[in-house]
Amino acid sequence: MILVQNRLRLLNGNNYFLFLFALLFFSSCGIFSDSGRRPRHKRKKTHVKHHPKKKNTSKVDSLQWPSDKSDDSHQKNGEEAYGTVKKDHYVVDFLIPFGANKSFNNLEELEKSSSNKFLHFYIGVMLALEDLEKQGIGITINVFDAPIKNNRISVIKSKMSLDKPDVIVGPYVKSQLKEMAYYSKRKEVTMVNPWNAFSSVAVDNPNYIQLKPDLNQYYETIVNDVDEKYSPKDVYLIGLDDKYHKRRLAKLQTIHLDNNKGVDKYNTFIINRDSLNKGETAFDTLFTKNTYKTKVIIIPNWSFKDENFIYSALRRINIEKGEQKVIVYGLPQVLLNSTKIGYNLFKRLNIRVASSNYLDDKNWDVKRFKNRFYKMAFTFPERHNYAYDGYDTMMFIGKNLKKYGTKFQYFIENNEQDYLNNSILLLRNVKDENIKNEELDKINYFENSKMNILGFHRNRFDKFK
Repeated sequence: MILVQNRLRLLNGNNYFLFLFALLFFSSCGIFSDSGRRPRHKRKKTHVKHHPKKKNTSKVDSLQWPSDKSDDSHQKNGEEAYGTVKKDHYVVDFLIPFGANKSFNNLEELEKSSSNKFLHFYIGVMLALEDLEKQGIGITINVFDAPIKNNRISVIKSKMSLDKPDVIVGPYVKSQLKEMAYYSKRKEVTMVNPWNAFSSVAVDNPNYIQLKPDLNQYYETIVNDVDEKYSPKDVYLIGLDDKYHKRRLAKLQTIHLDNNKGVDKYNTFIINRDSLNKGETAFDTLFTKNTYKTKVIIIPNWSFKDENFIYSALRRINIEKGEQKVIVYGLPQVLLNSTKIGYNLFKRLNIRVASSNYLDDKNWDVKRFKNRFYKMAFTFPERHNYAYDGYDTMMFIGKNLKKYGTKFQYFIENNEQDYLNNSILLLRNVKDENIKNEELDKINYFENSKMNILGFHRNRFDKFK
């Protein structure tokens, strides 16, 4: 049975926005209730499976982690070593920044707020719970409102202490994540961060799982793809003349040189901001040399604060390149979400994006999810993909809890799992000094390392081979 604390069900004929208003403005009756009470249900006895230890004769490479794929003995031995607990019923606590106390003057304000995307995430969780229930997986979820600007973590922790959960999901803000990561380490509770990647949040805490790759993973994915296909002499790192941009370009250069000893450096092309906006040319010297060769350009900016720079750079490249073939690599935060950068630039500049997500609209399971989402909320999932992330996060937790127990992260590392919008390949994050000393069991945290290169093809971004 799947149970949810204070779960609100939609009635037939309700409008999605009325649903949002009901959740946000009548929180005392909804999922945001701060009552510390749990839903009433009969808890079955838990059990831990113990098996005799078996000698492990497999060799472990310093850069590869053991896989449990079709290796039952590893799993059984691991259950004793890692202290995983298998149960008939699990409790998962979600800390989501709904912002239940926000006030909105109209429906448009509500739709544009951050509350909207987290409500989409929550609905995705609900749909996953329905599927897990059909598979006989017993889960109770408790949902706490953890506002972005109001730190209520101490209050939430006090409620958790009444009945320690098996898994914690969230919160969203870095400071709150850090505090909750310490709690998960002290209480030995598995914690899943589905939204952000912060390398400094968890320290020596194998209970912490980061589902989004950090920025270094994006950079390494781009560099690996570029180095596999092109000569470094034809690769140009693009940035403005400031410390912020130069640090990023230097990071890419370091990754390239570390991966390829003794090869040429990438070209670095520093742009003056005024030349992008007012000058007749910004890339004149780039396109006057070796005009017969394909130019590979990397723009490593991530933040939406750089949207104007990225758009201006792409526009100028498109104008100045003439008939030369150009391939531009970048990051998804701006390239896949900007309202300024259109299909024309995607196509003419052969834009490729490193992304940890990939949603195939043609996939039957994705189509089915959209229909189910619409029946529940009377709207379709929005382009930010939070609805799919909610579904994927809950399915990831539920399926692995059932199969491996409360410390499932140890048993699935280096074994890829595919969901609607996310592919998850967990690897242990180990500090550099511990790697040098071959102390690979000293785990900092677990992180998802699965990345894709998406290329623009037939008016959509698809996996690029």
